[in-house]
Amino acid sequence: MYNTETTMNSGQSNTKLNDMLTDFVEYVDSFYGVNDPLYPMVNKETGQPLSQIDIYAATAHYLAKCSDKNEELCSWGDGDSLDRERVRDILLEEYNYKFIGD
Repeated sequence: MYNTETTMNSGQSNTKLNDMLTDFVEYVDSFYGVNDPLYPMVNKETGQPLSQIDIYAATAHYLAKCSDKNEELCSWGDGDSLDRERVRDILLEEYNYKFIGD
């Protein structure tokens, strides 16, 4: 039986993909995380700063959306600012984060 699910094939090695993912998570963290972020975010319930674990999870969520043929407004841009903003929106809407001061 053939696999009918969508497979993302970037043509990159696993090591290269891992490096790209790590770089993207660090990029998101630099805007919203704990290492001198421009726009720091905290969990609404705990007050804890944004964790890289949640950034990885939100990124996986975003990549899954990008591979879904039914998602019209989602396309991976190689970790550009639009990708960062979409992951930010997932963190705000689905991971219970907010900006400090909100």
